[in-house]
Amino acid sequence: MTISPGTTPELGGAVDLGGTTVLTSTVRIDHPAPDVAAYVLDWGHDAEWRSAVVGFTCQPPGPAAVGQRLEEELRFAGMTFRTPSVITHVTALSAAWAGGTDRVRAHGERSVRPLGERSCEVELTTTLSFAGAMRLLAPVLRPSYRRADAADAAGLAAHVDRFVANGGGR
Repeated sequence: MTISPGTTPELGGAVDLGGTTVLTSTVRIDHPAPDVAAYVLDWGHDAEWRSAVVGFTCQPPGPAAVGQRLEEELRFAGMTFRTPSVITHVTALSAAWAGGTDRVRAHGERSVRPLGERSCEVELTTTLSFAGAMRLLAPVLRPSYRRADAADAAGLAAHVDRFVANGGGR
């Protein structure tokens, strides 16, 4: 697996919708889509590749399934966030989720698009809607969210590579 030479994760950016931030990152990974999906669509791997995640539980554990409950603990900008979510939709190559707290509502999707037999593109989309005092911080935090999102997408490729090399995937 490699990130194609000269490429970095493409960012749709951090779109400002008032107190709402939409983050989109896309990264090409040189492994078959089903192998990549086996890693990306199992939230149990999140603490391995998402830098802000300091704790994560999935109930039940394993690949994404509609109704699966997720609880992540994030450390970001000097604050700790515990965000409960639930998987709302699943296909073989994608999953959607939604959740949040009284400070931030979140939803998003992870999708894997084949680019032939041996490579694919992973798109990670997250929409964050802030409330209360957090709404005032959204414009200040947005650039940091974008940088963290890009770094996580870039790191994802290396983690998928190890996962597949150790027999993960199909």
